[in-house]
Amino acid sequence: MDNAFELSTNYNVLDLIWNNTTDAIFTLGHDGSVMNANPAFEDMLGWKIDELKGIAYPSFIFDMTIEEHQELLYQLSEGQDFPYTIMKRKHKDGKILDILASYRAINNKEVLAVGMYKDFTEQMYIQRKLMESEHCYRMLVEYLPETIIKQRDGRIDFVNSSGVQLFGRKQREDIIGYSIWDFVSSKRSEEIKNIIDTVYNHSDWSNPKIIVDKLIRDDGKEIFTEIKIIPIGSKEEPDIQIVIRDVTEKKRYESRLEYLAYHDPLTGLKNRRIFTKILTDSIEEAREAKEKVALLYIDIDKFKSINDTFGHDVGDELLKLFANRLKSSVREKDVLCRVGGDEFLVILKNIEGEEQITNITKRMHVAFQEPYEIKGTILNATSSIGISVFPEDGLKGRSLIHRADQALYRAKEQRNQYLFYEKN
Repeated sequence: MDNAFELSTNYNVLDLIWNNTTDAIFTLGHDGSVMNANPAFEDMLGWKIDELKGIAYPSFIFDMTIEEHQELLYQLSEGQDFPYTIMKRKHKDGKILDILASYRAINNKEVLAVGMYKDFTEQMYIQRKLMESEHCYRMLVEYLPETIIKQRDGRIDFVNSSGVQLFGRKQREDIIGYSIWDFVSSKRSEEIKNIIDTVYNHSDWSNPKIIVDKLIRDDGKEIFTEIKIIPIGSKEEPDIQIVIRDVTEKKRYESRLEYLAYHDPLTGLKNRRIFTKILTDSIEEAREAKEKVALLYIDIDKFKSINDTFGHDVGDELLKLFANRLKSSVREKDVLCRVGGDEFLVILKNIEGEEQITNITKRMHVAFQEPYEIKGTILNATSSIGISVFPEDGLKGRSLIHRADQALYRAKEQRNQYLFYEKN
């Protein structure tokens, strides 16, 4: 009976993943045609599975010739896997997508391989814009002056017009005679001073020193800059030339890319990719501190029915409002994640006992009872919550997630409930 229940639970988990993940998952036959695909496949590429069956060179392939596709199939048949690689794929409407693709060789009687596609079009667009911006910036530097400062005896005795603009000053006289420390973030001023002293006092005059730091403008604005410290003059009369480039936009793009990699774009919560690592780290911290960690697996009751009745726009707005209530119900140190669809995970850290978990969960549960008003429509959307606890219910993140999911499965049988995992 327990085995049958476990098989049923595992099947339901796999079915949830298959139907709710935003990644396209599909199987390839030995002839190269698509045999089966999950709903995200059609959402991503626009092709229905019936339109692709029996086609050895699928219509969505864009950056591979027939021969190259055949070579891919051959290598899969030899048991070679293809880890995540950026590929070009063609949507049914003709749009070209950047896809993070992987293929896993299966090689059983019917299935050659399983493929997984993640739409990376937005991330690659930002990356290309970043590269274009950097290229443009480098070209401008070739022909337009950078900020140039010459310093002697710790005081600036020359600055060009770009430097006046960079520092937000009105004229050169506002800078001449001052030290570079008057413009550099105080957190690293001593470090930079030591670098300049090293350049002054040592005989290695051939290698410029480069650091990245924040400069504070006259109006208080902080600018990320790359500062190059170049020794000039002679050992007897050393001077320092400081060349400064504004890299604020580059930092902004890098931060945006990093954010997209680890956050759900709809709710702003963390995604599963970073959540798994945070859960592992939280378990290790709790192990060392001899504390508990609680994992909550949360699902919005009847979300599919709401989506089908009121449309995806209302469904998306509900997810955002639900996520906001979730944020307001937990402590600042707790970690929230949207797994996909209407499923959420929460890590409760520094837990002393079950009563503390219950109090936080009750607070959530009460918050979820309040109706939602979306586009003039009042919606009642309760939730079901499954709870597992480290170390009682598992010593690793995977087992805690699995057991919280089992508890969630039981809670959903009654709906609008929260239940702890029970071994029996």
